[in-house]
Order: sequence, then C-alpha cells, then structure tokens
Amino acid sequence: MNLIVDHSIVSTAVSDLQKVCATKSVIPILSGIKIEAEKGAIKLTGGNSEMFMEKMIPIEGNGEIIEEGSIVVVAKYLNELLKKFPGKIQLNASEKSTVIIKSGDITTKLNRLHVEQYPKLPAFQSSYNVKMTLGDLKEAIKQTLFAVSKSDSKPVLTGVQFVFQKGKLILTATDSNRLSRKMLQVHSEHMESIVVPDYCLNEILNIKEADASVIEIAHDRNLIAIKVNNTTLLSVLIEGHYPDIRALIPNEFISRVKVNRKKLLAGVERACIFSGSSKHNDVNLRLCDGDSIKITSISTEIGMIEEYQKVHTEGETNFSITLDGRYLIEALKGIKEEEITMQFNGNMKPIVLKSENNPSYLQLISPRRAH
Repeated sequence: MNLIVDHSIVSTAVSDLQKVCATKSVIPILSGIKIEAEKGAIKLTGGNSEMFMEKMIPIEGNGEIIEEGSIVVVAKYLNELLKKFPGKIQLNASEKSTVIIKSGDITTKLNRLHVEQYPKLPAFQSSYNVKMTLGDLKEAIKQTLFAVSKSDSKPVLTGVQFVFQKGKLILTATDSNRLSRKMLQVHSEHMESIVVPDYCLNEILNIKEADASVIEIAHDRNLIAIKVNNTTLLSVLIEGHYPDIRALIPNEFISRVKVNRKKLLAGVERACIFSGSSKHNDVNLRLCDGDSIKITSISTEIGMIEEYQKVHTEGETNFSITLDGRYLIEALKGIKEEEITMQFNGNMKPIVLKSENNPSYLQLISPRRAH
C-alpha cells in the first residue's frame, strides 16, 4: 500500500476511531486501526469486541492512491503522530513489518500488526432500512439514555429499546424506578423491537455531522448498523426480553397539575442541596388547595428548605409524594417545552410528566417511601 492524503482529513478520522479501539484486550489486533486503500477511497476501521466504526475518505481532491493494499497500525501511536504532522502525508507500506509515514521533511516508521488477524466484519444483510435526520435521533437519545439502568443485574435494562413501527420509532429506557419514552416520525415499513447498548448510543451522539444529515438504521440478527454520510457504526445488540412498558404507564389519574418547567426545575434543584446527604435525594411535593405545590427537603445534617409555587390543578388535591430529586431533575431537563403536566395517582403510585403541546415524549417516576 502506498498513498498520499491530506493530513487534516485522516487525523480527524483516526482521532474518532481511536476512541472505540480496544486499549486493553485479549485480542491485541483490536488495539489497531485498519487502513485500506482501494477504488478511489481510503477506508479506516477501528473497534473492540462489541462495536466497530468505519470511515470512508474519498481520495479525489484529497490525495492519491499510488498502490492499493491494507495495513493495521496501533491506533494510539498513529493518532499521536498525525496530530503533530504539518501537511499532506504519505503512507508507504512497501516494507514487510513497518509503514513509513512522511510529511514534508519528516519521516517516521511505525510497526505494523498482522492485517490478516483483523476481524472480518459481517456483510450486512438487512430486510429493511429506517431513515431519519441525525439531529432528531440525537435529541431522542439525549431524552432517554439517562434513564437506563446503571446496574448489570438486568443487562437488558442497560440499553435503550428501539421499537420500529410503520412510520414510527419509539425509544424507551427504564431502570425499573423511572422510565423515559420518546416517539419519532421516521421512514420505516417494518415492525421490530431491539435493545441498543448505551455505548453505541453515546457514539452516535459523538458523530460530527450536520443535524440535517440523513441517518440510516438497519439491523440483522444480533447486530445494528448506523450509517451517516461516510461513517458507519456497527454494534452488537443486547439480548433478552425487554419489559412490556404498556403495563407500567397508567391511563387514569386522580390529579393533573400544570406547571412551568423551568420554575419547577429550579425549585427541585434548590431542594436537592438539602437532600444530597440522603441516598436517594428525597424531595417531597405536596399539593395544597388546588393552586400551589410545596417543595420540601429536610436534612438532619444541613437543615431544611420549603418553597411554594403557584400551579393549576385539576382533580384531587391535598396529598403529597416523595421522589428521588435527581430523577426529577433529569426528567425535567429532558423535556424541552416550558409548560408541562404532572399526573398523579396517589402518594405511592408513579407520576407521569408530559409536555402540554408535545405528546411524543413521556417521563415516569416511581415514588419513594417517606420515612
């Protein structure tokens, strides 16, 4: 392999790939980035035992492929070198065990790994594709990912459920104590349910493409492929039965409270200063006479806070509920609209938070037993 390419393009791609390469692995080859030069483009691949990323760099206008071929070099050292090179670079792999990298008057040699040991990624065959904008998917991920379980005791809950329906994609995350659900309008003709790992979703958030870029999603057996322009992300899926959330979301409520999201968020954040010494950041909400809500938190070590906010209530009043303040803060930050509705079913039943004008997004939080 022998090629000349613009330094800035390769450096950016290598930097992105190094983040997904295995740093400590029983498979040493996965510490490397595979570089392939063929058919007018350079393909760079990096990954670990669970996820791979591919970057295609069209060579026209960016350089020249003198000789086709493929090599694997350690991602960490390649990334550090490229950051410090000044201009166009030449990669020449004519020597058997090294690759010569030149930039102007600078010449370096990097040891090569055995390219034949690099895993062959599966030829992706999928019966359907889902299309949407990258910006819409990123926003949906941000509104749900925080609610996944941080415990491995139930692995299926550490990912986000993607339910594909005709013209819809529903993302759901839950850790059994709270739930976040977002529905998107997409181009899809398929009915399917999969669970996508959190690390894959975090990499989607890191993709540096315009929000208006079209993203394609496909899956086949236990794999998901996400393609945006010249970047492809391939990840294993989480196996297991995701809980039927339809049974978790109540359809009837004894009380509905309309409130300003920013104002309530600020009040709960203040209350959490006093609840931080408790394991679950207990914050108490009490409905008072139909026109106000009292936010209270008490700490034997710090003190207490009590705050009243004006609200509009429909249904039963004069009852209280204790919630994990951190959960409530994350739920309120996930909602973008300013006017929200909090729906109650008593002091020991989950509350539901919705936007007044956007029914596609829902948050559910289970109460804490007050002591």
